[in-house]
Amino acid sequence: MLIIKKILGNIYSDISLNKKFEESKISGNLQKLFLSRSEMEKIHLRKETDGGLEIGLTFETGTKLHHGDVLNDETSLIVINQIPEKIIKVRFKSDTFSSNLAVIVGHVIGNRHRPISLNDDSSVSFPIHDDSEIDLFQKLFQDANQYLILNIEETIFVPNDSMNVHEH
Repeated sequence: MLIIKKILGNIYSDISLNKKFEESKISGNLQKLFLSRSEMEKIHLRKETDGGLEIGLTFETGTKLHHGDVLNDETSLIVINQIPEKIIKVRFKSDTFSSNLAVIVGHVIGNRHRPISLNDDSSVSFPIHDDSEIDLFQKLFQDANQYLILNIEETIFVPNDSMNVHEH
């Protein structure tokens, strides 16, 4: 088992690691470690890469993994791949945004203890556990439904730093 104690960088923010990543894909020396969002927050974890390499992660308190992090580059490059998850994306219908509506949306999502992501397209997204939750949230948003568009998507969810709460 390979023990890993530090993150070397991220292929999306480090040009040299991105180059190594591209070279490793071509040469066949790339190992991917698929992790859920909750696993990425753990500081101790034992897992197997897609190539069958058993690794043990042991990081300092407060360390968080991110999609694209590189863990090892000696014999093969090991890259973190966050597993996509289902989310609901809430969009305000055109010209309907108001502070009252924002409070309702925030209250409903917060009351369910969901982490959120405030997106560049002025939408809010949060993880769900099942497709049936779209019906639940449409009921919870009943006073605001006429002003909102709710869609289920499957994506890599990254909560805003200050908006990552414990989930129920």
